[in-house]
Amino acid sequence: MDGLPEQFPTDGQEAFTGLVCPDCSGNLVVSAHQDHVSFHCRVGHTYGIVELVLAKESALESASWRAVFAFEELAALLADLDNHGLAEWCGPDNCRARSELAQEQASRLRAIIEADRPLTERSPGNGEIRMGPP
Repeated sequence: MDGLPEQFPTDGQEAFTGLVCPDCSGNLVVSAHQDHVSFHCRVGHTYGIVELVLAKESALESASWRAVFAFEELAALLADLDNHGLAEWCGPDNCRARSELAQEQASRLRAIIEADRPLTERSPGNGEIRMGPP
């Protein structure tokens, strides 16, 4: 999968990308005007290069945390159903096994999030791109 088109647009031209908008998930179009490159979707969300990368980083982190919380909530729900004797519909052993697996998956995702190092903007004055918190 390519994010940017093989033929990058020249001055005043636009081209569809293989990327979606971090705000609405609509297809992004890239355009070039002299030295300025921008991305926009049908809704009208517009990004420069830095803003798009940072928005993608933020969207990735948000989606990852949503997945962690979904696994944790499923694990808690299934454990509580079992504790209250309400797991007969799927079998208490199945319910406990799924609860434990969901908690393990949440822990794995947490470890991935904690090990991730998103890009941040350049540090003022030194021109280097910084990585996220260690």
